[in-house]
Amino acid sequence: MFDSVRSTLALLLDIGATRLELAATEIEEERLRLVGLLISAVVTLMLFGMAVVMCTGFLIVLMWDSHRLLAAGGLALAFVGATVVSAVRWRARAANRPPFMSATVAELQRDVAALQPRPAEEPPR
Repeated sequence: MFDSVRSTLALLLDIGATRLELAATEIEEERLRLVGLLISAVVTLMLFGMAVVMCTGFLIVLMWDSHRLLAAGGLALAFVGATVVSAVRWRARAANRPPFMSATVAELQRDVAALQPRPAEEPPR
């Protein structure tokens, strides 16, 4: 009897350890996702700052004559375009994320379902 209880407790501890490892993995994945979002936000803000500087330079150069306008305007448009692309990608990454710890919750629900008493099976006819 004690061996049965001991083996059941060992099995439950093993299941709990596995679920804890899964939860730790999901927390680490979420941390890495948030670090990536932070880096993307910093890059987006830096590109936006560069776009503002270039647009300002473009307006200043606009008053001068020659082809300096075309070069400054092209660079300003390139930075604005990069800012828009980065902002759209950042927003998509922030919006499209899986629910937090969804795999852990699913495994725990499977464990609960497995531990529920099953209805008695009917004998074959």
